[in-house]
Amino acid sequence: MKAIYFLQLLWLVSLLSCNKAKESMQDAVTDAMENAIERKTGTQIDLPDTSEMADNGGFINYKSATKTYLTEKEKMQATVIFQKDNDGLSIAFQMTGENGKSFVTTISHISEKFKLPLKAKFAISNKYDGENPTANITFMEVNDTGMKSSEVPFEGKMVITKLSKDEVVFEINGKGSDAMNIDSPSNWNEITGNGKLVHPIILSYGIDKNNILK
Repeated sequence: MKAIYFLQLLWLVSLLSCNKAKESMQDAVTDAMENAIERKTGTQIDLPDTSEMADNGGFINYKSATKTYLTEKEKMQATVIFQKDNDGLSIAFQMTGENGKSFVTTISHISEKFKLPLKAKFAISNKYDGENPTANITFMEVNDTGMKSSEVPFEGKMVITKLSKDEVVFEINGKGSDAMNIDSPSNWNEITGNGKLVHPIILSYGIDKNNILK
């Protein structure tokens, strides 16, 4: 049921015009939809203002030593997801593009009292060491030949340097490969990235987003 309401939300957003004469009406409709979804699902939703929605975007450079997967020239839709459960706080950044590419990175086991920069470690099988937040990445590309994934870091770190309603900035520095080489560090490549999310859609489960945004 949550998925249905979220799809309705995205449908509404796609209809919003940038026409200044309609902004007040559109903002009222957006607020009403946010409130309706929050009542039905318990999920806190924050959309960019109407004037900012057209600027919603995710921009990322993501590459290994042998291949470039994404460049900042590819504008993607940007969503930030906060979730609190029995394992603690997690933060996810989701970017999807019209060209069939999607990029998701998640940091979990975060203290609610964290400060920026927020640093997290990549680890094989996303194993939590009991102290440091863990980071993981999923990249997928769908084209005429099917679905492809990328190399992902098995060690290294991800750092969030900015986390606000209007802008999120993060960096990736690690080493890794595809799943076939997970147990062969000698075959791992350097993997780097830096990303920015501008005026993202914000979803929050189990925690008030205002306790997280800096």
